[in-house]
Amino acid sequence: MSALDPDLLARSLLPPNATDPERALEDAMRADIDLSDVGSLWNPATCPAAVLPYLAWGLAIPFWDANWTEAQKRAAIADAIPFHRRKGTRAAVREALDRFHPLLQIAEWWETSPRGAAHTFEVRAPAADIPASFLTSETAAAIIRDVAAAKPARSHFTFIQSLEAQAAGWLGSGANLATFSRATLTAAHDDDPLWAQLLQTEDGEPLSDDNGEFLEQD
Repeated sequence: MSALDPDLLARSLLPPNATDPERALEDAMRADIDLSDVGSLWNPATCPAAVLPYLAWGLAIPFWDANWTEAQKRAAIADAIPFHRRKGTRAAVREALDRFHPLLQIAEWWETSPRGAAHTFEVRAPAADIPASFLTSETAAAIIRDVAAAKPARSHFTFIQSLEAQAAGWLGSGANLATFSRATLTAAHDDDPLWAQLLQTEDGEPLSDDNGEFLEQD
């Protein structure tokens, strides 16, 4: 049997309308690259551990932590397609919150008082149930990020932490259109002009009299 013409081997055997993946596959075959593992790369159970981050990216995993164990990474990838089917539902948002704390609350627009605008909701961290030490700025940013990935595309939300301070009330930090500032007793106080008229502690908390009325500066 005569040897094959080197010029023939150098020419592509693909038709002019071949796709880029087909041409890449041909190049790999010409380079004698072992393609025997290609079929296992898209399987979270058989994909090599070092390639798992790329598989997660390919399946658009919304939640990924490089510090997870290998078993957790494979489980997250295996749930990628089922999650995309749940994505955009209240259940998906609830699932995202439960990863941080089961007592984080969801209040959709018809559940708030007064009613909010349609297609809005609040994520609440009640101070009576969730200590301020839990809600670091990093944790709050992660909650906002994961809820944004799980919520319906048309919905907007606000992240709120309630404080049990001397003056009962709510301090909130916006999720989408605003930035989060840590809401603790040592947090930066609201810079609203009316707030600035009140007497405050060194921590920025308003002072009140025995009747609970705020004390104003003279």
